[in-house]
Amino acid sequence: MSAKYLVIPHLHIQNANAASSPYTVGFPAMTAWLGMIHALQRRLQKNEVLRKISLPRMGISCHACDMQIFSDRDNYYGYLIGTRNPYKLVNKTTGECKPLSFVEEARCHLEISLLVEVAGFEGNLEENFLQAVCQELPRLKAAGGDIILQAGECEQWQVITVRDDDEQAERRIKRLLMPGYVLKERQDLMKPVADKDALDNLLAALQVEYTADRGDDGKVTGWQRKKVLADGWLVPIAVGFRDLSGKIKVEGQRSYDYEHHYVEPLVTIGEFLMPYRLNSLREMLWEYVYEAEDGLYLCHNVGRDGSEMEEED
Repeated sequence: MSAKYLVIPHLHIQNANAASSPYTVGFPAMTAWLGMIHALQRRLQKNEVLRKISLPRMGISCHACDMQIFSDRDNYYGYLIGTRNPYKLVNKTTGECKPLSFVEEARCHLEISLLVEVAGFEGNLEENFLQAVCQELPRLKAAGGDIILQAGECEQWQVITVRDDDEQAERRIKRLLMPGYVLKERQDLMKPVADKDALDNLLAALQVEYTADRGDDGKVTGWQRKKVLADGWLVPIAVGFRDLSGKIKVEGQRSYDYEHHYVEPLVTIGEFLMPYRLNSLREMLWEYVYEAEDGLYLCHNVGRDGSEMEEED
């Protein structure tokens, strides 16, 4: 058997939404990236030639993430850089304007590479497929940000076929994702602890301890840094939603053609790894999973360890 992958290297995105959940700021949520790929699939399927094409899984490699924050030398913490748009016209004669109330928005500029699994290829559709992707992808939002393409950048996009045990093809794709860090789920680190809720377990897994080294005179000579649970670049990531209400109808909902639910976000732990540390490309791929019995709408990491999802309150 073989799999086909669309490789989009070094894509630049401006003003992406860095507020991945109500209580985390950082790398955009996996729901945003999978949502963008699903929107791309729906646009491609409007083309009669590509109507059987599907994009079931995707992975992401981050090369750069520039958080829009400000911090001075005397302060350890950073402040979000926001905007006040649009301005309100106060005097039509003089053109005087005043800014509206300020709303904090966490934004970041990104450079990423996308690895998208492609299914449904029949015949020689590669040229039509790449042409359609080059037309449709720049029209989409990437985690709420704008996709910035340089002249001739689409020519670097390619479809690569990987057959079973084809290590050479996998290494080729990994090189295209370098230098960067791919995101892998580490739900196995969310170990329940008695008398602690899911948020406490999340904070415990990300905790870092600093111990002071003191000389004979008692003065601090240095610091020792130690992670409590595991080494590695661990980050909290939003991976879906949990249904709180079931199917309901409320006055003024956005659309009556689709079910309306009240949900809460699900947050777990992810780890950024260099691509060469992956045993297989599937370890970095994510897909949608719906668990109707528990009311979970999840972005599932194909290569994660077999552990149950912990929902965040």
